[in-house]
Amino acid sequence: MKTVDIKVAGKPVQAREGETVIHALWAAGMAESVKTGCVGGVCGACTITVRFPDGRPGRTDLACLCTAEEGMEVFPCPVDPVPSVAPQASPNAGKLRTAYPTLDRCTKCGSCTSACPMSIPVMDSVLRMQSDQLSVVAEDFTTCIHCGLCRFVCEDRVQPHNMGMWVRRSIGASLGPLKEAVVAVEPEQVEREWKYLLEGNPTERINHARQFRNSGGIEE
Repeated sequence: MKTVDIKVAGKPVQAREGETVIHALWAAGMAESVKTGCVGGVCGACTITVRFPDGRPGRTDLACLCTAEEGMEVFPCPVDPVPSVAPQASPNAGKLRTAYPTLDRCTKCGSCTSACPMSIPVMDSVLRMQSDQLSVVAEDFTTCIHCGLCRFVCEDRVQPHNMGMWVRRSIGASLGPLKEAVVAVEPEQVEREWKYLLEGNPTERINHARQFRNSGGIEE
């Protein structure tokens, strides 16, 4: 199989063409070079920045998803965790500003959006936080893997992903307890609900998810 030569933190690594950076590191006995978690693009542990030899702009990525290319330079950029802030019921922009005074530091540079491996419109969502459009913010961050790259590249230390998660948790805390406990659910009903939520195009799925969240059941 054809191989390519890359560098990870300045160290040469030989990778098989088409394999991911993280698998190349494992094969080279350098597993400790980049932190890993799910190895499926969900947890965000393996954050890296990438530089190309052909003049293409560098980018941020996840080592478990980034395919090794000839001459690529990889720089691990682990993002240190920050303490979470407890969610609040009935969240609004004022409560968000109290929880995260960094909200209004945003200078609209767009770096956070460019860095996001999940294509979340991070900067636009921060602006929505400022204008109290929190229900939209919660949907913006539905696919957030909490990798912290938006915070890593933000020179103003805005902490967008922490704020996005706070919004989602706070809205969830506002829903209150279930009206009645579900003692037993028929397997057929569970199957129908999963089918309802997972089938269709992306727009249909998000609409089904909204409806299910609001009503607690399938819309007949």
